[in-house]
Amino acid sequence: MLSVLDFVNEQNLLEDGDGVLLGVSGGADSVCLLFQFMKIMEYIDIRLHVIYVDHGIRGEESFEDGRFVKALCDQLYMPYTLISVDVPTYCKHMGLSTEEGARKLRYEAFFEEARRLGLNKIATAHNANDNAETILFQMIRGTGVKGLTGMDPISMREGYTLIRPLLETSREEIETYLNEIGQSYRTDSTNLTDDYARNKIRHQIMPLMEEINQKAVDHINQAGRAVGKIFRDVEEDALDALQTISGEDGLDLWRLRQIEEGKRSEILLAWLKMQGAAHNVTKAHIEMLNELIFMEVGREYHLPHGFVVRNGYTHLRLLKRESEAKREPEESRIAVPLFSQEESYSLSLKGLDVKFRTRIAGENEQLPTKTYAKVFDYGKINGSMEIRHRKEGDYLVIHPDGRKKLLQDYFVEEKVPKEERDSVWMLCQGSKVIWIFGMRNSEDYRIDEYTKNILEVEYWRN
Repeated sequence: MLSVLDFVNEQNLLEDGDGVLLGVSGGADSVCLLFQFMKIMEYIDIRLHVIYVDHGIRGEESFEDGRFVKALCDQLYMPYTLISVDVPTYCKHMGLSTEEGARKLRYEAFFEEARRLGLNKIATAHNANDNAETILFQMIRGTGVKGLTGMDPISMREGYTLIRPLLETSREEIETYLNEIGQSYRTDSTNLTDDYARNKIRHQIMPLMEEINQKAVDHINQAGRAVGKIFRDVEEDALDALQTISGEDGLDLWRLRQIEEGKRSEILLAWLKMQGAAHNVTKAHIEMLNELIFMEVGREYHLPHGFVVRNGYTHLRLLKRESEAKREPEESRIAVPLFSQEESYSLSLKGLDVKFRTRIAGENEQLPTKTYAKVFDYGKINGSMEIRHRKEGDYLVIHPDGRKKLLQDYFVEEKVPKEERDSVWMLCQGSKVIWIFGMRNSEDYRIDEYTKNILEVEYWRN
């Protein structure tokens, strides 16, 4: 009888006190995972909530799937939420494929519901076959080393932990398990067609590979895990190198050009990830960036989702197309709570994930050199903080003696483009800017020999 508990424990996917949002479509994979969670909850103290997302694509068939999920949750006394989204209209407006638009709206619904319910993890039912198909899909469309590693059992996105407990369970094992327990499931008609690239891999390529070797799925996944170990070492080296050539203005072009192309490709990919611009970026995109850095000033290359990389006089810069930026909804300011000692806190905004941690200062504290991490004397931060965009009257303290500079003047001096200034995120206290994420921080919060409590702040582009 199937059990994924061992995999959950091996990968540390769950711990007591977790709140988990489980995406259930009614298909075999998600129904299997729901029943596996019922077993897992006997051993790990977690809170579970089911979500079903109707994409607005399949009409009555989709409604029936939703009814099936509702009946199943009622049977199991499991709380659930049904959410409807309009994928066709969204894709037409945003210029996305149906597959990509459905995935984007589905995850947005996941994040919104997890936030509403106060849950910290999101579980999806991706299985071993999905992972093998993903690796092949990445190879076919062109990928770097990362694309060959497949999916991760656990990852972070928009401040939430995504877990995939079935990642080492095959589709055959899932269906056998459901037959053993006499549990029915729904079949999505779109999965039976070859309209999508992944379905062609599933229905045409994988069967041929399994004719050659019945363990093709296992072997592809084993190769992905082996490549993953290598990739983690490569990625760590790339991040270290990135710190030496990146700054407030972008990547130092002269230094970047001196780096061997293979390593430079990994650095460019790591840079895009840090800026939240790596989604759907392929090997072909990175190759074009490698060519771009040797072109004349002003040349640019367009990446997926409205990002543009442009050559400056001295730096390679990442921008967002104005037409794309206008589509982004306005964000409200986010209040940051007061912290006690040894406390961690994370929050997620549009385009930005931030993590805070307080700790007692150690001897000979060193300032971090990373552009995405800072430490502050928490004793000097009197009162509440907030993360927001700029407003009139904002200023930085630019010298230990208390001299100030208006934020507007700072942006002008640092040549921050006008179209980008209103979208820059900052950690503030009143009108005083503590840190402009990725740029400068005020001088009067720096740690010194008298610092007792430290506030660590780290951010990622999502």
